[in-house]
Parts: sequence; C-alpha cells; structure tokens
Amino acid sequence: MKKITVIAPTSKPISKKQRVAAYARVSMETERLMHSLSSQVSYYSEFIQANPDWEYAGVFADRFISGTQAEKRPEFQRLIQECRDGKIDIVLCKSISRFARNTVDLLETVRYLKSTNVEVRFEKENINTLSESGEIMLSLLASFAQEESMTISENCKWGLRKRYENGTIGVVNKRLLGYRYDGEKYVIVPEEAEIVRFMFNRYLEGVGFRTIARELTEKGIKSVRGFEFKAENPIKGILTNEVYVGDRLLQKKYVENPITKHKVKNNGELPQYLIQNCHEAIISREVFEAVQQEIKRKAEIASRSVLSHKLKCGVCGRYYSHRINHCKSGVIAEWFCRGKKDGGYCNSRYLNEARLKRIIARYLDINSFDEVVFEEKIREITVLGDRSLIFYFRDGITKEWRNLTDGINDTVNRTNCFIGTIKCKCCGNFYNRAINANKRAFWSCMGKKRKETKDGIHAINYNESDLARICAYVLGMNELYEEKFKTQVQEIVVHENGDLLFRLKDGSEKYWERML
Repeated sequence: MKKITVIAPTSKPISKKQRVAAYARVSMETERLMHSLSSQVSYYSEFIQANPDWEYAGVFADRFISGTQAEKRPEFQRLIQECRDGKIDIVLCKSISRFARNTVDLLETVRYLKSTNVEVRFEKENINTLSESGEIMLSLLASFAQEESMTISENCKWGLRKRYENGTIGVVNKRLLGYRYDGEKYVIVPEEAEIVRFMFNRYLEGVGFRTIARELTEKGIKSVRGFEFKAENPIKGILTNEVYVGDRLLQKKYVENPITKHKVKNNGELPQYLIQNCHEAIISREVFEAVQQEIKRKAEIASRSVLSHKLKCGVCGRYYSHRINHCKSGVIAEWFCRGKKDGGYCNSRYLNEARLKRIIARYLDINSFDEVVFEEKIREITVLGDRSLIFYFRDGITKEWRNLTDGINDTVNRTNCFIGTIKCKCCGNFYNRAINANKRAFWSCMGKKRKETKDGIHAINYNESDLARICAYVLGMNELYEEKFKTQVQEIVVHENGDLLFRLKDGSEKYWERML
C-alpha cells in the first residue's frame, strides 16, 4: 500500500524583498539647503541599503523646485512612473511638506499609489498611508502644509514690497536688449542701443510694430534670447519699457495664487514703485513720451471705430481689434482676433477693413458703408474660421455671407476647363496649373516664372477649389460642371487684387469682387 509522509521544512521560506525608494526636495538655491538635500540623499541611500529585507530602488531628488505643483517636478514624476510600472513597493519621505504642499496633489497622488498597493511613509509625521488612520491624518496635516506655503508666500511678498519701497530690490530681467546688468545697475551695450533707437525712430516715422519686426528680421537682427522679431508684441514691449529712459517701474506683475504660481498684470490691484534716473538712458524722455502718445492715439482711433466690439471671433470667442499695417502696397487697415495677442492661440484670419465695409454695405442694401446705418441695424457680426460672416441684425434677422476663397481643406479633382481660359490682367500671360508642397492644386500666372514685367507685379494665385466654387457661383450652378462652363465662358481675367472679370461667349461680362 502506498504511503505519503510530509517532511516539515528545516529553514524559513524565502520571502521577496520589498523595493524601497525615497523622495527629497529643496525649493531654494542656497548653500545650506543644498547641503540639506545632499544629506537627505546620503541618509536614505544608506538607510535603505542597511535593511536586509529591502531592495534599494533609488533616491529621487528635485532641486530648487516648489512643492505646490506636482507636474513641474521631473524627479517626482519619474518616481510616480516607477511606481506605476511596478518597480517600487515603498516610498520614504522626510515630511509631508517635502512630498507636496498642495493638498489636492498630495491626496490624489497618495490615493493613486495606495490603489496600486504602494506605501508612502512620512518620517516626521510618522504616517503610513496604508494604515487605517493614515489618510485622515494626511488630510489634516496636508492642509496645514498648504496653509504654511501660503503664509510663506505672503511673507515673501511683504519682504519684496518693503524692498520696493526702499528701492533696494534687484532686477528681474538681467538681460535686456541694449543693456547688461553688472550686479548694481544696467550698463549700455552700444551696438544694441542703436537697434533700440532704430525702433523708436521708425515708430515715430509712422511705421507699425509688425513692419518694424519684419525690417529687423530682414537685417538679421535677433532678440537677446536669439529669436527673430516675428510679431508685434516684442516690439511694443520695448517701445513701452521705461527702462530705456533710465527708470524702473517695480511690481508690474504679481503672483495671483501661491499654489498655481500664476502671474498676472498689475492693473492697479497693488501699488507700483517708480525709480527714476537709476541708470543711463538710451532714449530721451521727449522721444519716449512722443512714442507713448502715438501708441495711445492709435489705440483711441481703433476704439472709436464703429466696428469695435461688433466683430466677434467664431473660433475662440474674443472680439476683433483694429490695426494699421504698413506694407509694400501701402497702408492697409485690418481687423484681427485678440486671441492672437492675448496669450492664447487662435487660427482665425485677418480682415481687410475696406473690403469688409463693402460686404457690410451690400448686406445693408446701401451704396457705401455708413456708420449710422450700421449702428442702427447690426447688433453683432461673427467671423468664422474660413472668414465667412454671420450678420445678427437688431430686429432678430440673421444673414450669412459665405466666403468662396478659403477652401483650405477642400480636395477636388483636376479641373481641365480652366486651361487656356484664365489670364493675368497685369502682364497678359495665361494661368498655369501647379501643385504646392501640401500637394494641393493652384493656378498661377506664367509671367511670374518668365519675369516679364519690370515692376514684378502679377495677379494673385488661386486655389483650384476656390476657382471652382467662384465659377459655379457666378454662373448660377450648385457646383461647377465643366461642359457647361466651356459653353458659357470665353475667358477669365484676374486683376492684381484678386477680382475676377468673366467674359462670356454671349458678349456679356460679369464681375466678381474678391471681398476678403
């Protein structure tokens, strides 16, 4: 008969070692705190490796970073990822305030780690997050840590303002175009100072911000950070900076919330402090004041326009603003969405004011734009992403003007009926079909390649999809039928500004005006 005997083990079963890591952080760059951070790293490295039941999983340390926002701490994020990947069982930390000063971040992180069976131990508070009382104690102590952070922030603000009042505060921007900071004051850099004077002089000559930016780019001049002057904000920032007359205005911005660290412009919520004649000026006060008056004058002209607060962006919801653009063809008044300037991104299009007013006049059934009629009848105009317009009348009626020349995302088949039909008004050459870098079909004057005009002026290019829609619209079709087009159209003449003259085979002509 078979007999089975159980033999008891003579040694303890092999237990898996727990993988232990530690987290450390200092928020300020000082010799004392750096020594503290090094001590924490050394202490936890030795402490973990000295325990035979633990496996060393590393010490994660963030240097000179606030604990109020977890997403801005790279080592903290790397620690969480290691836990997420199942490489850590226990996390050690000196205190709750080192781990996080934001109560929401702390509790969300600890609860997430708890759900993955990762334990966090806070040495100072003697809290284990996997224990029953751990989260209750954690919530209370985290609130105290956040309140402490806010108190520290207020104390720092008070100290800054006292230094503002005494004029002993150092500079924030130690590197400005035209200046270097020598530790006590700004010192002029002669070659850069000439660039600053160029900007001020050009603006007083009537040149706009964007044109100045383009001229600097064409000259190969870049900002102190090595970027091209592609937009108007950097130029305006320089032209309105009191530093260039030897002054400094303190507390232009302030931290709105010590947790988010979000800075906002000081529009009178807090006092400001003006220190005059604290360094050598690049621009005279007379020139600087003249530029400020000109900027103010142009802003007032824009605000006085009857179109102000009437054009609303259909992409981001902001209102349109007015600007004067100086270009090769002259001075052009335009409207653009404030979303392009106010820090947010908006891909809406610019509107030519003259053409916009012609559209409005047409929809008001008047010969030319009239401010009084416009104010009486139109409540608001929404500008869509393709520059189509929705008119909201005060009597409740809504009308839409559909733009026919912004079919950016359209895809159409090859339109053969345009061959030998489209002619340039400027040079007399026919248009030819081509494919751009985005593999989109467009029609362009052949004279551009042949360079047959002395002044280099040619009519604009047209997307094939735009031409197809315009032709269908002019000929009264829902969509372009090529056979019908061939029987009706003799030729299409493209003017320099994009207007189209249709010469029909019955001897009549139709004119299509490119509004935008």
